[in-house]
Amino acid sequence: MDRAQWIGLVVLVLLAAFQVWVTYRVWKAPFYERSQKLAQSKLIWLLPALGAVFAFSVLVDEEQAERKFRKPPSEMR
Repeated sequence: MDRAQWIGLVVLVLLAAFQVWVTYRVWKAPFYERSQKLAQSKLIWLLPALGAVFAFSVLVDEEQAERKFRKPPSEMR
């Protein structure tokens, strides 16, 4: 294998790892229903890279909204 092939292989492995990580995070998220988790997973794996980036950005937004909604009573003053 030459250098370009190794770089390509590393990029593919990193992309697959990112997709696995985002899929895991989606399935652990308490604010999605099962049907939403299935749809997000399909998006992640049917549109490699773009689907994972989109699902990740939505997940981060949802997590931030969830944190704002669940502020402890001491912070609501």
